[in-house]
Amino acid sequence: MRAMVDFDFCIIGAGPAGSATAYLLARAGFRVALFDRARFPRDKTCGDGITPRGARVLERLGMLEAVRARAHACTGVTVRASDAVTYSIPFRKSAKGREPSDLLVIPRYVLDTVLLEHALRAGPTYFENTRITDVRAGSGKTVDYCKLQSEDGRLFTCKLAIFATGAESQLLRSSGLLKQKPPLEHAARAYFENVSGLKDEVILFFDGVDQPGYGWVFPTSATSANIGCGVFKREAMPQAERLKLLIAQHPLLQTMLANARQSAPLKAYPLRTDFKPEYAGSGRMICVGEAAGLVNPVTGEGIDYALESAEFLAQTIAQSGHSGTSDLDAAQILEAYRKRLSKRFKRRFALYRLVQRHALNEENSMRLLAQVQRAPALQRIVVDGLFGRGKLSDFFKPKVLYHAARILISVKNRTGAS
Repeated sequence: MRAMVDFDFCIIGAGPAGSATAYLLARAGFRVALFDRARFPRDKTCGDGITPRGARVLERLGMLEAVRARAHACTGVTVRASDAVTYSIPFRKSAKGREPSDLLVIPRYVLDTVLLEHALRAGPTYFENTRITDVRAGSGKTVDYCKLQSEDGRLFTCKLAIFATGAESQLLRSSGLLKQKPPLEHAARAYFENVSGLKDEVILFFDGVDQPGYGWVFPTSATSANIGCGVFKREAMPQAERLKLLIAQHPLLQTMLANARQSAPLKAYPLRTDFKPEYAGSGRMICVGEAAGLVNPVTGEGIDYALESAEFLAQTIAQSGHSGTSDLDAAQILEAYRKRLSKRFKRRFALYRLVQRHALNEENSMRLLAQVQRAPALQRIVVDGLFGRGKLSDFFKPKVLYHAARILISVKNRTGAS
């Protein structure tokens, strides 16, 4: 007897990765179930920035204008290593305005609701306030499937289960997708009103912050901001404590927050930056976004990767030639999806980890930032790399290699002298 399949796809998690995946698959005619353990709108602790690369995906999904209407657009970045080493760099404008060039800052409380509402218009079945506690592969006489169980005892079956669960790894581990708890980086943020000195720029500051890591001021309006810090090593001070110290003592924040009011509790959050192609999934279970470790190891940014991976998965399924009523070749889909992720991200993440390990560490980061101040070619590389506009080929242009070599020689000489 053929096992009953309630849905083609069950998607666990309705953040950006889950909502984008649900929208794309439901729009393609598949029977899609979308689950989230919360009831929206709900808060999600984050830096709240959407890079131009993420905005391009939103545009292709038809979501950009709804997001832009609720976001604060920033046209450049101020980089601060100290009072003496502080400089502003505008974001690069695309040719003839063909693609977004601003960084959009929008609280996740708003963003995730906008994306979910857009996704639901495509027709997935939505189960809010529903925690999935168990996912297992099953097999009938003529079809394989996944069985999901919710905390309240309900059972669901599908041809493919898609994990969009973010940094939370418990369900991934119990489902056999991860053998152990993954390494986590950490960040913290707080919201403030009546902030002084805000411009249409984000601020990244590195003084007083654990390295490799940085602090930020992301304007959410002309007078309000998301202020936070993050670190990419596990033996550092807890970032909630670090942020409290920065708010109380950092000279930049002391000036900007002199007349400000904290408008929401300070919250810390974990980040998974451990992407490997094998984390794409196993069998009839597939991961998108941070569930696959897709968070930038230098910046902690994950929204653009979440959206891109959702798009990759939907494209992979569409190109596999299956309709909403045929049995899906899970192995074929997973392998093709894994190859897409590998082609797009594997070398990028290897480069990011090299930069994190050798440049943005306690010994070298301040010298690097001072050198960048004097080299416009490197400024463009840094900004494009941080905010999703960079290409790997940009790092190998002669002018960039020249300045990079000078920095490496300077670092080596100083290290040898010490």
